[in-house]
Amino acid sequence: MTKKILLAVSLCFLVKVVWSQSEKETRINLINPGIALEYPIGKYSTIEFNVGVGYNYSYPNLNTVFGESGFQWQIAPFIDIQSRKYYNFEKRQSNKKSGSNFIALRYLFYGSRLAGNVRTDQNYSMAIGPTWGMKREYGRWTALFSVGPAYYFDLTGAGGFLPIALEFNFGYRLK
Repeated sequence: MTKKILLAVSLCFLVKVVWSQSEKETRINLINPGIALEYPIGKYSTIEFNVGVGYNYSYPNLNTVFGESGFQWQIAPFIDIQSRKYYNFEKRQSNKKSGSNFIALRYLFYGSRLAGNVRTDQNYSMAIGPTWGMKREYGRWTALFSVGPAYYFDLTGAGGFLPIALEFNFGYRLK
């Protein structure tokens, strides 16, 4: 299992991507409260570190202790790392629109739940997978959406595949 974790983190840092901004960005996110730091690593590439407390649904194969059924949710601390490649930045700039679309490799780590009805075997869960998204800027406000499949797992060796993992965020960019 340790090899899977190391592989997931390594992939986030080693994937060759291209960036759409020349300056780093710090953002306070409101939907899943936290702070995001986005750093350029190439002409059209960035790596984003997002840390906070967020809402999450349960990964089906990880909830095995008490066998709850129905809709399952939790509020827990998270770390979200994305290596992004922005691919239509110039086209949107020529139309005087702010923001761009991207593809990314995403690694998501959730810690122990603070609230919710999920009681898992392990206090930690992770997910990794490709994602497609779009980021739009309205002055200093930023709206972000991404979707993609994810492989999720925990430290006990349990895991599974989620065909659709969603991310919504709305934040305020700091200078």
